Parts: sequence; C-alpha cells; structure tokens
Amino acid sequence: MQLELLSRGGGGQQDPHSRAGLATLTAGLLDEGTRDSSALELAARVEKLGGYLTSGADWDVAHVSTGMLSKHLEHGLQLLAEVATLANFPPAEVARLQRQRQAELQRRLAQPASLASIALLQLIYGETPYGYSLLGTTKTVASISRDDILDFHRRHYGPADAVLIAVGNFDLAQLQALAATAFSGWSGSTRVDAVDLSPLPRSEPTIEIVDRPDAAQTELRLGHEGPPRNCADYAALRVLNSLLGGKFTSRINLNLRERHGFTYGAHSRIAERLGPGPFMVSTAVATDAVARSVTEIRGELQRIREEPVVGTELDETKGYLLGVFPYSLQKLDGITSRLGDLAVFSLPDDYYTALHDEIDGVDSRQIGEVARKYLHPDRLAIVAVGPAEELAPQLEPLGPIRIRPALEVDSDQPPSPPPSGPHD
Repeated sequence: MQLELLSRGGGGQQDPHSRAGLATLTAGLLDEGTRDSSALELAARVEKLGGYLTSGADWDVAHVSTGMLSKHLEHGLQLLAEVATLANFPPAEVARLQRQRQAELQRRLAQPASLASIALLQLIYGETPYGYSLLGTTKTVASISRDDILDFHRRHYGPADAVLIAVGNFDLAQLQALAATAFSGWSGSTRVDAVDLSPLPRSEPTIEIVDRPDAAQTELRLGHEGPPRNCADYAALRVLNSLLGGKFTSRINLNLRERHGFTYGAHSRIAERLGPGPFMVSTAVATDAVARSVTEIRGELQRIREEPVVGTELDETKGYLLGVFPYSLQKLDGITSRLGDLAVFSLPDDYYTALHDEIDGVDSRQIGEVARKYLHPDRLAIVAVGPAEELAPQLEPLGPIRIRPALEVDSDQPPSPPPSGPHD
C-alpha cells in the first residue's frame, strides 16, 4: 500500500525571493533525520519493512510518501508521522543536500534544454516565484541557512493544511484510528501566504537569445502565462493542447517534424498549478531554421484561434485523451497522484467521472473559444539557446531582442523586459 502526507503550504510558490529553492530543500530534508532517528536509522526501518520513504515538493504542495505491505500499516503511519512532525534538519545533512543541489544546478546550466526552459520562465514571470527553477539558483541555495529551513517548516507545515492519502488494501475505520494515534501530538498553526504570481506585462513578442557559440543546434521555447489548474475551461484546454502539441500526431509536431524537417520532435504543455502556470512550446531545431520554426509555431497558434477544427481530428484527439487515462491508474502512485489533485486543487470527489464526460463533449466551437481566450501568439515570450551570431539576424525581424550569456540564466535577478528596437 501507499501512504502520502501532503502539506499544502509547503510548495515552491511560498519561496521568498532571496531564498528561491527553500521549499524543495526543506521538503527534501524531511526524511534525512528526526529528533528520534538519524537518516541511517530511518533507512534501516524502511528496509526492514520492505518499503520506501521519499519526500519532496512541487510548486503547490510538499509531500512525504511511504509504501509497504498493507500488514505494516501501523508502522507506516508511525514512520510518516515521525518524519513529518519531528524532522530536525541535521546540519551535516543540510550542507550535503545544498552541495548536491548546487551541483545539479550547475549540471543544468550546461544543458541547453534546461537553460531554455528556465530563461523562458524568467522572461514570463520576472522576479515572482514562477520566474525561477523549483531548485532555485546556485546563489540562493548557497544563502539558505538551517534557521531558514526551520522557520519555513514551522510556518508552512502543520495539521490544518495537511492531507493524508492512503491507497491499498485496508480497513477505513482502522486507518482512521491508527492515524489519529500516530499524529496525536501534532499541533501548531500554519499559514499559506498570498503570493503575487502575476506575469510581466507584454504587448508584443519578447525575444531572448542565450548565447552558446558552439552549439550544434538551437533549443527553442515559446510561451506565456496560462490559466490556473482549477479553471472552468480545463477539459477544453486539455483537448486544445493535445491538438496543438500534446501528442505525437499534434499539429505543431507534424508541422515542424514531418512537413518541414526542422526537428525530431516538438510539443506543448499547459502547466497545472494553483496559479497561472506557463503555456510552453518546446523543441530543438536546426539553427538555420529557428526563425522559420517560430513563424510556423505562431501560425499554428493563430490557425487554431481562427479556423474551426473539422473532420476526424477532434474525435481522434478526444479518443486519445480518454484512452490513455486508465493507464494513469494502473499503479498505486498514479491513484495517489489523482487523489492528491483533488485535495490540492479543491476538486469534488466525482471530478474525474465528470471530466471524462466533459472531454467527450468538447466541440469545435469550444476549441475556438478557449484558443482565443488563452492563446496569444501576438505577445509570446521567445527564447533561443544557441549561437547568437547566427540567431540574431534571423530573429531581428520578429521583434526586440536581448542577448545574454548562459551564466546569467543562473541569477536571482531575472531580467526585465528588453527595450523596443534592435538587439543590444
């Protein structure tokens, strides 16, 4: 069986500006030692039970998860409660995880795909939490102290904002009784701070080149802010994104890969967050085809806003979405994830049953309406990671350009929008 405890105040959107990465660092340390057990002792207990123990955080929530045989339910709950309520963040473990995070951030700076995605978020969201990687930057992670972690844990973890999820073979009454005992000593008030997640204002395309002179190809990202996960148009947006770039036979992929041969693959996604997470198109293209790729992607966004979806394309897309959904429920962690979404996004218990019917009922008119409402090809943020000397002449006709070195992407001061006119 699987047990997961969610802390709805522990997500990355609660990161202070100067401490980006604090939420994920705090969550990652939960299973590295408690007042009663060291990290090695916790690991030994988990191994004896034949299970696992993990902790982490995304933008909206922090979690501690454990899995083991159903007969060990009581031990699993006790382990979960100890880690969640008695974590003591040993100094040696804090320093070790900080070193690991900084090494991971340095590794990502060497990867054009990671550079492009982070740079796009900075261009869309500026200095709000959404303008950073969940891991923060090398500078902000280095500045986090153990006192920062203790304070974040004290303020954002507590029973009032916690949700316990159990998936497996168990008796509900027994589970409730054992959980009440395991968490009986947990007290304290927590808070979920109101956070400004607003994107930067943009009335025209904004283009940034992250200069990598020796790159063999160019990583390309286009996007802007999207809607929150619990918006009323979610079903139609799922279908819209799948049509555009959410599956192999999507319009953007067939255009760039099959029709023009610019790339091996292109896809789009709408991030599912409590706040206005990004809509993003991602691909890697031949450097001499970057401007043409941008034009084709913008053209597909405009086409789906203006032209009705006709023929079998819409039915095939809906069939794809409805067909793949059962596969997400084949394993315990898939069911746990779906239940977590109900809790995090305040969705009703019958949500997925209703969602199935909503997706099945999406028509061409709705696709056009949500495309015009949520897609804005005239004010995209555009990031190209590649040789600036070759990219700038291509992209200059499309809008104002900024060029910056790759190292500047790892900064706790995301750039402001570029001025109008030629690149600097």
